[in-house]
Amino acid sequence: MAVPLKIVIVADKFKGSLTSPEVAAIIGEGLRNGSSLELEIKSIPIADGGDGFLDAISRTVVCEKHDAIVFDPLGRKIKSGFLMSEGRAIIEMAKASGLQLLRPKEYNPLKTTTYGLGELVKKAIDAGASEILVGIGGSATNDCGAGMLQALGYNFLDNKGRAVVTGQGEFMNGSLLESVCTVDDSMVDPSVQKIKITVACDVSNPLLGTEGATYVYGPQKGASALQLEVLEEGAKNFSLVTERHLGFSSSFLCDSQSYIGFDMSDFPGAGAAGGVGFAFKAYLNAELLPGWDVVAEITHAQKAIEQADLVITGEGRLDDQSLSGKLVEGISHLARQYNKPLWVFCGENKLSSAQSNKLHIDKIFSVYEEVKNLSDSMSMASEILRKISASSATFLDQLQSNRQTI
Repeated sequence: MAVPLKIVIVADKFKGSLTSPEVAAIIGEGLRNGSSLELEIKSIPIADGGDGFLDAISRTVVCEKHDAIVFDPLGRKIKSGFLMSEGRAIIEMAKASGLQLLRPKEYNPLKTTTYGLGELVKKAIDAGASEILVGIGGSATNDCGAGMLQALGYNFLDNKGRAVVTGQGEFMNGSLLESVCTVDDSMVDPSVQKIKITVACDVSNPLLGTEGATYVYGPQKGASALQLEVLEEGAKNFSLVTERHLGFSSSFLCDSQSYIGFDMSDFPGAGAAGGVGFAFKAYLNAELLPGWDVVAEITHAQKAIEQADLVITGEGRLDDQSLSGKLVEGISHLARQYNKPLWVFCGENKLSSAQSNKLHIDKIFSVYEEVKNLSDSMSMASEILRKISASSATFLDQLQSNRQTI
């Protein structure tokens, strides 16, 4: 009797087209339709801290849902919430401060705020959480987490000792960071600084510089070239104010090409989610971990990869960011660790051959390559992904043959 070929599919969403579970289901269906081999396929919905973080965890962990009304990135009240599992609150930043909550014409990181994220953190504490896990990808913001801190009781003052935001319904945002001169934390509840917080980051960028939060991610949040300069100066000022307030050197928050004294190992992820990683670490003493590592542990993905004959992953776009703490890099590391072949299905592939080799990817299958049109590749993603998955099954015979000769 033939031993089934064990395949584990650990795929992220195709943003704007397919959810993580949909991607995994379609790939699995395509492989079965295209192969005569007996296949044992295990699908693990996954996320790296961004959109889909709660969904991926809730599919593998018993959780209680807590609903909440919070402010969105532009200060409008929305329905959001968090999960609770054995005393641990699980929060997805994108559910309160995410780009997905805005229309494209509303994108403006000078005006968007993380206040709603801070509200979720506070509500989780009030609900009795003993610790908090936060996924901080998919943000619409570049306020260095100042809005979040405002919601938690921090008050930011200008050079005359006046509050930078004065009225109800006014929130800290990227445009106000340059005005901050001092920080008043006298109204912060002690429970905020005592609770254990773990942050799942989807990137490892520093806060400042050419590889930092503003210049790498600001454009996709709607920032113009001029706005990028304003945001960068604001973030630089906020980091210096934080240094004075907390009494540590902020020189390690930027990249070495722009500022002297940076050591990336000191603070990977400071630039995640428009600087929210910086705020969590500096003000709330949170532990920042790669989002993939956090979710992989919770979903037991590592054990599944260890037992597999083939590892398949996927995401909407393979590009330079895939090399910096993203999901594909994390899965690549585990596949290498256990000497497993790695296939990647994607919406569009922007990696060079050298970059693909760096990630030790054996095969890449792209939806875009089938139609050569970005709009069609998104609108027809389900149909095309099913087709290329079935076609890729022809390579499974070689895997089976290699396994039998070992």
